[in-house]
Amino acid sequence: MKTLLQSPPVRECAATACSFNDSGCHAPAITVAATADAASCATFVESSLSGGMKEVTGAVGACARAECVYNTNLACTAESITVGPGATVSDCLTYQPA
Repeated sequence: MKTLLQSPPVRECAATACSFNDSGCHAPAITVAATADAASCATFVESSLSGGMKEVTGAVGACARAECVYNTNLACTAESITVGPGATVSDCLTYQPA
């Protein structure tokens, strides 16, 4: 059985308005949502508050884009992901339709 520590890390996040992004993602786990044509980061929180845990590098907890080549049973199998502007301000840029 895998643990959260074995989930794909968020290698880079360019969503600078997100409270979990402080020179990297510090949310314990993000969710990639299926919003129209976007594979958006549902964990994105625009706030002046600093969120997450400094000692944690964010990882993918769940992915609702079942048609992604990296999605198996709603879990991400990519080595790592990049989050940044796409259809929304915080899309999974690693997303690839199957």
